Amino acid sequence: MENKNSLHWGSHLFSSEVQEDDVVLLYKYRLLILVTLITGLLMWTYSFISIFFVEAQALGRIGVSCSVVHAFSPFIYRLTKSMKIAAYSMVTAGMIFQFSFSFFTGGFFSPTLLWFAVLPLIVGLLTNKTHAVVWTFLSVSAYVLMFWLQKENLVPESTINDLGRTLAQFMIGLGLIGLVGGFTVFFLELSYFYYQKGK
Repeated sequence: MENKNSLHWGSHLFSSEVQEDDVVLLYKYRLLILVTLITGLLMWTYSFISIFFVEAQALGRIGVSCSVVHAFSPFIYRLTKSMKIAAYSMVTAGMIFQFSFSFFTGGFFSPTLLWFAVLPLIVGLLTNKTHAVVWTFLSVSAYVLMFWLQKENLVPESTINDLGRTLAQFMIGLGLIGLVGGFTVFFLELSYFYYQKGK
């Protein structure tokens, strides 16, 4: 009985794989477009906040550059036919901007660091569990790095004004609610899709 439960636990929760045929890749490509649109709205809004409400001019340039790279992720997939490259380009741009925004707006105590928690989820949905684990490690490492920078007094004083801080806080609250809700729907749809595919 114990062996049977162990087999069920291992084979269905951690070890099951779905072959990525053309139908699965098309589904993931559509998911990539949706994720790019949703997170792109957040990226460009943060870029707007960086340009108009943060004194550090470098942050605005970083935000626009990262947002452009982020927006091109579906085209990168069409060019390379690699979902891994497309997903990595999108979340790498997002991480660089999130880290930079936090660095100039409070460092380790900036609530913008919460966005790191979303990155492994995005990569995992678009690729597989291996890359989700990789990005979990990368996100934790970036979070700890910010703590170290703060501890060593290498983080500058926050240069965001009160209105910008309020807008950023709204983006975190509303953005996380929207993303978690959206990803929940995506995950349920993806699970149903794989279930139907396995019949």
